[in-house]
Amino acid sequence: MEVPMPSFELSAELTPVLAKFLAHRSPVDVSRGGGAERSPLWPALVDEVGVAGLLVAEEHGGQGASLVEVGAAALECGRVGWSGPVVATAGVAASLLGALDPDDAAGLQRAVAHDGAVVVAAFHEDPRGAACTSTASYDAPALTARRVHVDSGTHADTVLVEAVDGDGVPVLCAVGADDAEVVAMDSVDPGRGLARVEVRTATASVVARGPQVPDAVADAWLVGALLSSADALGAASRVLDLARDYAVDRQQFGRPVATFQSVKHKLVDMFAELETARSMVRHALEEAAARSDGWRLAASAAAARTGDATMLVVREGVQVHGGIGFTWEHEVSHHFRRVTAARALYGTPARHRALLAEGMGF
Repeated sequence: MEVPMPSFELSAELTPVLAKFLAHRSPVDVSRGGGAERSPLWPALVDEVGVAGLLVAEEHGGQGASLVEVGAAALECGRVGWSGPVVATAGVAASLLGALDPDDAAGLQRAVAHDGAVVVAAFHEDPRGAACTSTASYDAPALTARRVHVDSGTHADTVLVEAVDGDGVPVLCAVGADDAEVVAMDSVDPGRGLARVEVRTATASVVARGPQVPDAVADAWLVGALLSSADALGAASRVLDLARDYAVDRQQFGRPVATFQSVKHKLVDMFAELETARSMVRHALEEAAARSDGWRLAASAAAARTGDATMLVVREGVQVHGGIGFTWEHEVSHHFRRVTAARALYGTPARHRALLAEGMGF
């Protein structure tokens, strides 16, 4: 089967490979069937494509690539509606471990890249999932913590938690998912694997210790926001394609509905919103990969723009499809739910606009 190549590529090398792989192994009709459990396709993505280790250095068994390539992977997964720990593990956790444990003393980076271990970071204690402040405590070797809205929490083998030790020093702890209580949370996108994680004096190991831990955790959260934006872009791109094709094929009053002015305007608005978001995500990923001075502002700007743009695209995509677009059975509903979840998980557009304003001195 010939697979049409995406019109927008974040990586000229990786995008075509992933597009073909996912189209053959997990097209949308297959991807929609996934639930909160870990996808059986994850080992193949690890072994055959090397997605898990994209950010991991070559000396630790990874690909030594950049955030641009991880963004490309997230976008293609979003395009076919596949849910798995690409953002949470290949992006967020790998970024955090690379910053705080560059020599991989904990062995977690090699475990991710070589074995496909699902390591995720747990950021939030507050019910809204807005703050990254931590009241977790570490009294060696026991960790006590509670986290909510943990991305890919139901997929996890290991959970990373920021805590404070008995001396008041920040630490990044790693605890096995089997040693914690992991409960799936209700979500508009069940495949996201959102979970509540409770750790009650469980044995944990220290990955890093020192004042650098909170800043690295905050940066990893921003990486999550940026990669979730790429994921949402993939889903919204698919909705625009579906809406355009449907409008061309659907006949009403003897002519395609795409010839009606109101539908034309919707499609043009969808395209324009998507293009602005695409350019901002590409720029932010390149800035983050280079770790430029302005990458954090670029990431928040991209997250804010993409959150609003992709929501407009999927909402208007439903409208273009008419009554059928509102049904659970139609593919558009899957992408609508995915974008809704991605828009809120690593900070809402309003939250990122506030961060952007603060960073620019307003």
